[in-house]
Amino acid sequence: MARGIGLGQPRFRLFQRWKHHGSIQMDIVQKRKALLQFKDKAEVAIFDRQAKQTTYKWGPWVVGGQMLMWINFADFYWRYSMDKNEETGELTLSPRWKRACISAVAIIAGVSIGGGILHYISRSVARMKVVGGGKTVQLETYKISGYGTKVREYPIASLFSRDTLYTGVGPQGITKQGSPQYSIYAPGSSYAFIMNRTGWFKNPKTFDVLFHRSAAKTN
Repeated sequence: MARGIGLGQPRFRLFQRWKHHGSIQMDIVQKRKALLQFKDKAEVAIFDRQAKQTTYKWGPWVVGGQMLMWINFADFYWRYSMDKNEETGELTLSPRWKRACISAVAIIAGVSIGGGILHYISRSVARMKVVGGGKTVQLETYKISGYGTKVREYPIASLFSRDTLYTGVGPQGITKQGSPQYSIYAPGSSYAFIMNRTGWFKNPKTFDVLFHRSAAKTN
């Protein structure tokens, strides 16, 4: 009985390899077909946030405001933090080390929150285009100043997403409950670019064919 199981394992592994190879070949064929729509075309828009009034001019103001709040808190704590003396019951200024630690934590919190807001703005995509006959993707991301966009270019084969855009739900078929955003990764970066699912996508299914990869394929 054990011998029969041993003979079956190589066959099963061979079948798995054949199935995996077939899946790769299918992906290649689908991607080639998807890329044909960009052939001989200088520029094709495939995503537009379509939020004409949506800029991030408020970003620097919010970052500055919350930083001011944390700085004031740190300054107030450093100057006026009091501890009760257990022996006399009187209030005395807290030890220098304690005031320094709490004040430093407040400053770090402000910098972290502000940096997070600016980073989110810089990774938000306004528009996405395929240029050069299907060889290159052009991403327009918002500037942290809140004014204008920054253009970045990547080879189309280098971009990938672990997320699936097409869900079959909603007007465009891309609505995903609990996740209003779609993330796509570029080479050399640990952080994804963010697209809002309420924006316009040229063809969500083609989007998945071109960019979707499972975690196993990206490793």
